[in-house]
Amino acid sequence: MKQAFFGFLIIISSQVFAQSFEIRGVLPWHNFLSGPTAWNEEDYKKYLDDCQKNNINFIEFHNYTGGGERYFNYVEPMIKIQYKNVLPVTGFDHSGMARWGYLPMKIKDFGFGTDQLFNTSSDVAYFGAQCSVLATTNKERYEKAQNLMQKVLKMAHQRDIQMAMGFEFGVAPPEYASLRTKDDMYWMGEGSLVYNPFDPDATGILYATIDDILETYKGIDWIGLWLNEHCMFGVDAQKALKNKHMQKYYNENVKYYEKDGVSQSLKFLGVWAQAYIQKAYDYIKLKAPKTKILISGWGSESQMALLLKGLDKSLPRDIVFSMLNPQQGEKGHPSFFKNIAKNRKVWAIPWLEGDASLWHLQPRVNTTREQVKKAYADELDGVIAIHWRTEEIKLNWSTFAFFASNPDDTKSTAQIYKAYCEKELGNYATKHLSPELLALDLSSVLNSIESPVYYPYTPAWGRLDKEQVEVCKKIITIIDKCIAKEKDKVIISNLNWLKACFEFTLLFNEVSTSLEPVWKLRDSYHIELNKKALTKQSLEYAKKSLNNAPIEKMLKMFASKVRSRGELGELSSINQRVWREYQLLNEFLENQKF
Repeated sequence: MKQAFFGFLIIISSQVFAQSFEIRGVLPWHNFLSGPTAWNEEDYKKYLDDCQKNNINFIEFHNYTGGGERYFNYVEPMIKIQYKNVLPVTGFDHSGMARWGYLPMKIKDFGFGTDQLFNTSSDVAYFGAQCSVLATTNKERYEKAQNLMQKVLKMAHQRDIQMAMGFEFGVAPPEYASLRTKDDMYWMGEGSLVYNPFDPDATGILYATIDDILETYKGIDWIGLWLNEHCMFGVDAQKALKNKHMQKYYNENVKYYEKDGVSQSLKFLGVWAQAYIQKAYDYIKLKAPKTKILISGWGSESQMALLLKGLDKSLPRDIVFSMLNPQQGEKGHPSFFKNIAKNRKVWAIPWLEGDASLWHLQPRVNTTREQVKKAYADELDGVIAIHWRTEEIKLNWSTFAFFASNPDDTKSTAQIYKAYCEKELGNYATKHLSPELLALDLSSVLNSIESPVYYPYTPAWGRLDKEQVEVCKKIITIIDKCIAKEKDKVIISNLNWLKACFEFTLLFNEVSTSLEPVWKLRDSYHIELNKKALTKQSLEYAKKSLNNAPIEKMLKMFASKVRSRGELGELSSINQRVWREYQLLNEFLENQKF
């Protein structure tokens, strides 16, 4: 399998203007099999090589450490939070895990020969990073993962790339919930269990987290403090403020968060976050004064953005502020960043793709270009790009890298697509396909297709409206004409890859449509336990629909385009979710007598 990253994508210009951002960073996100969760050392090396070639000088890694909503027990092993001799259960996800909606499945059970693409040894049953699938104990999972990330830090520094290791403050692995009193833990938002920053054990856990980062990753440039995604609303502030230390700190600092329409719960959250960040800052400055500190979080108007003005007034000026752009990157950073940037360094975080649609193309060249240029116009010090995959978002990635180094360049989105087609897809495509790809990017017509891999699969995934179907068919027709006009084998391969992306999209729509009738019958049966609802007619219709699902063709179509580690992860996920659900639905029908 060809391992494709970004090195061949320097298609715009290698010139670097004097007025580039101080920080030009990337944030490859761990959690799904399509991203760095499944990377091995050679994958990081290739990725960092391409970062260096594209003038990227910063990389950050975020860690889930449990305690939050649907990932309450999800503890990633890059950081070992060992406190009072408790070692939490950890591990990078692999295809044997049941997190993020995955149905556990061995590689050998993947459908229709797609298992042959994984090229794994016979003693490795599951797809995932070697540090995950080869570990036999909990201790080994930490050791192997941290050893890998130590190598990543060394490789980053060899390429003059700064590295940050980040975690979510105020939440902790579930094992620690039993170490503390009930009054010093609060349920917030959609189910995050957060801790009182003035509880001695909560502080001990925070310090143990920082200690492990500093001891494991010697010479680490940055520590990132992330506000938990799901802790924004719902806390009983009056109950939380029964702690006299929290009450005193709240009374002294609530003034920073008081404004019209702000609930007491949100005021409390601002003070709570400030306390945690200040404690972490003081401890890091004590233990490693040269290590720099940044804070980050999710950028929705109901999330971190509401707190930043108050935090800017209350926190030390050498803490860098960063935040994911709102609505999975559909919007740019908030306008008030410009004012905060007068007081401290501020970085925007555009999304090169949203995780609500991680099985589909997401053309975001224009959005990426505009958001990076907006960050430059507002005099922000840095931009960081979040992403999971590498192959499907390669043009978004190279566009980001170019404008991060050349933010005042006037190159248009149309020119970018033309240059991309000239280099990757051929002369005929430059004239006939480039305008269609540009229109697709500007319209965002395909960016709303559902494949939210943070949830389990349902037949709502992959569904297309009439316009989306017609767009896919039109582009496939044009690609076929491009292939007929082309002789270069590399360009033909690129065209076939792109065609397969659109063909998979059409097939997935058909598969989900075909699974829906039996899915609804099964749901009705499980909800009502009503055998009478399972009429002979409804069962026969559902069986016929299921049998007509082009599941084999869909899986083979996706497999035909795999040429990156991320696409292998997607193929694993598609097998685990869609193929496994197909089998379960078929089993349900076979158990009904009709």
